[in-house]
Amino acid sequence: MSVRKARRNTGARDDSAPRRLERFEGRRRSVQLASDDPARTLEIGRAIGRLLPAGSVLSLEGSLGAGKTLIAKGICAGLGVSDEVLSPSFVLAEEYSGAFPVVHFDLYRLDNVDEIERIGLFDAIDGRAVVIVEWGDRLGADMLGADVRIVMEFAGERSRKITIDGGGNLLDSLERSAA
Repeated sequence: MSVRKARRNTGARDDSAPRRLERFEGRRRSVQLASDDPARTLEIGRAIGRLLPAGSVLSLEGSLGAGKTLIAKGICAGLGVSDEVLSPSFVLAEEYSGAFPVVHFDLYRLDNVDEIERIGLFDAIDGRAVVIVEWGDRLGADMLGADVRIVMEFAGERSRKITIDGGGNLLDSLERSAA
């Protein structure tokens, strides 16, 4: 798995740009992208959000301050959410409207699985809403059943290594769009 630095989006509309996926297909694999600043991390999130099908479940993982909420903001923007996206650290869950309903959870402050059930995480996974779970690695991989796993790692003060694990068609489309 090699780290590649994706080129920046010029903002021009490209009719050959990948369309939103209807479902995840293909062999699951991983790709690594490099981000050298917060704006780049937002753009990578936007590119992911533009591709996600309804019912997607995403696990955002990484240490404190690695950029999970920032990439979640980009994903929400790519899903057409116009509201300000905030970290749900204290309220535990935020709901937004976009191309699909979006439910954004933060498991950082939760101590056990009973609390996760209480905040409605498993109820939100309904096949329609896009569910974004920060600190998703606090659950076992099988318990969350994430379609997409995004791991954020520090690569410098402002730079990040972003590993995206998901269906082959998502990653193929993401690579073609040069996230």
